[in-house]
Amino acid sequence: MVSVDLNITSIAKTDEGEDKVEFFTVGRYSFGEGGSVIAYDEAEGIGYEGCSVKISAEGEKVFIERTGPAASSFSIERNVKHHSIYGTPYGDFTMGINTFDVQNTLGREGGRLWFKYSIDINSDFLSENEMEIVVKVNS
Repeated sequence: MVSVDLNITSIAKTDEGEDKVEFFTVGRYSFGEGGSVIAYDEAEGIGYEGCSVKISAEGEKVFIERTGPAASSFSIERNVKHHSIYGTPYGDFTMGINTFDVQNTLGREGGRLWFKYSIDINSDFLSENEMEIVVKVNS
């Protein structure tokens, strides 16, 4: 894996309004026949301190795994709804991820991964989301 600069933007729209989080961090990246892997440690101040994230992307399929105190994993795939268990210190619950669109231009020199999806918790709508990850390989 090589060192990369990551620009990560996440937008969540709920009934109460819109929440946008944007941060820059240094991570690790690899690209090969099986797709791309992006790894980074969560930034302090956004609620996931002590967590690490690994994102695997191949075409329009994305798998996100967070390890640490707020562990979770889920799949993103255009026009497919996936379910997963989301763990919190207060208990686990079922999270549904329904993906509307995925754009993946990741290559050897980095690129962009963007996806739009909705989340429901125990079948109740929570939010509509967009995430963009721009990967720039360090020289």
